[in-house]
Amino acid sequence: MTRGAFIVIALRVSAAVAVSILFLGPILWMLAASVKPEEAIHEHVDSLRSFMPVPATAEHYAEAARRTNLADTMLNTGIVVLLIAVGGVVVNAPAAYAFARMRFPAKELLFLLLVSTIIIPLEVIVIPLFMTVRTTRGLSQLIGERPWTLAALSIPFLAKAFNIFVLRQYFLMLPRSLEEAAFVDGAGWWRAFWRIALPNAAPALATVMLLDFVVHWNDFLWPLVICQHEQTRTVQIGLASFFTQPPISWGAILAYAVVATVPLALAFAFGQRWIVQTFAPSGRRA
Repeated sequence: MTRGAFIVIALRVSAAVAVSILFLGPILWMLAASVKPEEAIHEHVDSLRSFMPVPATAEHYAEAARRTNLADTMLNTGIVVLLIAVGGVVVNAPAAYAFARMRFPAKELLFLLLVSTIIIPLEVIVIPLFMTVRTTRGLSQLIGERPWTLAALSIPFLAKAFNIFVLRQYFLMLPRSLEEAAFVDGAGWWRAFWRIALPNAAPALATVMLLDFVVHWNDFLWPLVICQHEQTRTVQIGLASFFTQPPISWGAILAYAVVATVPLALAFAFGQRWIVQTFAPSGRRA
């Protein structure tokens, strides 16, 4: 290895370490502060000593679980994101495949209109969406408050223009020869989609499911509108309750935030390779 190449590698590694520290710094401080006594959290904030969890205590985690019913909020949020991620694949994947492979009138115009809805923020449609969901409020007496709330939190977000766009682009990259061989054997569109296209689109499916997980795990506005009872709260509503129900305990807030972040960290740890495979393709187009 030449001296110039060594310098380039050293600079790249140094830059990567610096960026990592920049992004990991707040997370490491949050972890350290969550196990400190309340009076020690804001001490030495202008030095590296603030990253030292000394003395350590687990009382904030117990307080967070007690004040917010943490197990229920985690369970509610987990059910919602699971319904959206899995149900979204059932809804979005066939639609994306139809836009990628099938021919029907005004297909390009319909796809353009669909993609244009990506730019519409939730704040614009939250009121008409709530008015629509409210018409089903009577079902809560039949199926129960919690099932109705979980359904109201998930069903409106099953179909997503962004997910359809991502899956369509991935289906377009698949070789048509795979499906043509299935058509020769007598397969129809549904069988070609189910047996050929869908298994080969596993990276894209995992990516959109992971993105749904991240987005809806962090949902705040829609759960704030829908969740009316403590047992139906989601993670972000539980976190917000620390600021509306005194006394405000920063240790408990940070402990709650640590627990709420763990599922996201695990999801990215196991799913990052699928994201790379989806958004860094070979450039081939069928």
